[in-house]
Amino acid sequence: MSSSATQPPVLVNLGILFVLAALAGAFALVLFSALGRVESRAHWGREKGIARGRRLERRAFGIGVIVVVAMVAAGLTIYLNRTPPCKGKIVVVTGPNGAKLECLCEQGKRGACFDPGP
Repeated sequence: MSSSATQPPVLVNLGILFVLAALAGAFALVLFSALGRVESRAHWGREKGIARGRRLERRAFGIGVIVVVAMVAAGLTIYLNRTPPCKGKIVVVTGPNGAKLECLCEQGKRGACFDPGP
């Protein structure tokens, strides 16, 4: 069996992190190369060129900060919405309406849930 259920969660999380980092790097590469092309085509006087370069740097920095904040927010959202792993045969969880539910665990995954009771 080579499914993701048998792999350690650390390796799966590392793979997800690697993919996200690659996507962010590709986005940054495209963004900064496009901004650089715009800057290299400029034919202004020295003062105007320096002012435009500074505006361009501020924009690039702002976009970079927004991308980092978005990635952190997405990571926190995913982390906080994960279901806890099963420990034991039966776990008690809070259901969508706030009531307690008992859930059966099979192969480390939560299965059928039902109202608690004898």
